[in-house]
Amino acid sequence: MCFNDNVSPRLAITLGDPAGIGCEVVCGAINSLVVRRICSPVVFGDAYFANYFKNVRFIASSNISKVPKVGIPSKKAGIIAVAAIREAVKCCLSGIASGIVTAPVSKESFKMAEVGCCGHTELLSVLTKSKKVAMLMVCDNIHSVMVTRHIPISKISKKITTKNIVETVSLVVNFMKKIGKKNIRIALCGLNPHAGDNSILGFEEKKIIMPAYKILKKSGIGITKPLSVDSVWSKTKNGQFDLVCAMYHDQVMIALKCINASKIVNVTVGLPFLRTSPGHGTAFDIAGKNKADATAMIEAIIYAVQHIKRERLENSINKND
Repeated sequence: MCFNDNVSPRLAITLGDPAGIGCEVVCGAINSLVVRRICSPVVFGDAYFANYFKNVRFIASSNISKVPKVGIPSKKAGIIAVAAIREAVKCCLSGIASGIVTAPVSKESFKMAEVGCCGHTELLSVLTKSKKVAMLMVCDNIHSVMVTRHIPISKISKKITTKNIVETVSLVVNFMKKIGKKNIRIALCGLNPHAGDNSILGFEEKKIIMPAYKILKKSGIGITKPLSVDSVWSKTKNGQFDLVCAMYHDQVMIALKCINASKIVNVTVGLPFLRTSPGHGTAFDIAGKNKADATAMIEAIIYAVQHIKRERLENSINKND
């Protein structure tokens, strides 16, 4: 079943780790006036949570008799979270939904459940057989992407390659063009303090990142040479860049959470459908206490709807041409 262009997008929304704040933020989001006006949500989660969504279509992706203890990662929680993701992916691949919005999962629960993937991005890549994906973080008008994602600091240097940088930037630039961004100004981050200080503080900038810069520049992409991360973010916040390409997770997330944590949306680029998620974790420390803020989940839903509607409009224009 596919959708008429005139109706609200149907989104598959997963509840994430059942021991975290997923159910709280999803409930808060889909009960908000703005979300009710713009989309038709279908919620995926364990049957236990069905009573929380009496006025919303709910699909039980698992039926585990005893719900895991709140605030604690577990194998059972990982199994429940993955089951919801799998069913939501099927929903999108079959055309029943236009995109997925995921509540946070626990990497620890994933490991206990022997998922084989450390998080959403990697699992979605496997389930959709997507060869190359990127983790794009959006915070209002600021876009930033990580060349490496959830890996130990000690392994980052070995995982950064010229090819990875070129592929990541190219993938995200193509995505941003599709959502209407033009003349994209990209800040390319170095790995080391002061971008290596002419190889005094590290070799990666000269041997790995600069060659990527040259390839991307030659292809017509507006990108800087490797810059020190601290200067990149001060300039980006002031509007000088449209996209930050960072080498690892914390080069992005520390800055964005200082700018506006509640506005961060995680977008997986490279899938056959759109996937977004709030830019925060499971918040086990406040799970079950009704303290969770649904703002980032709302932002993730709004972003997904805007993207889907824009894509529909472009497809309609192309058909008429």
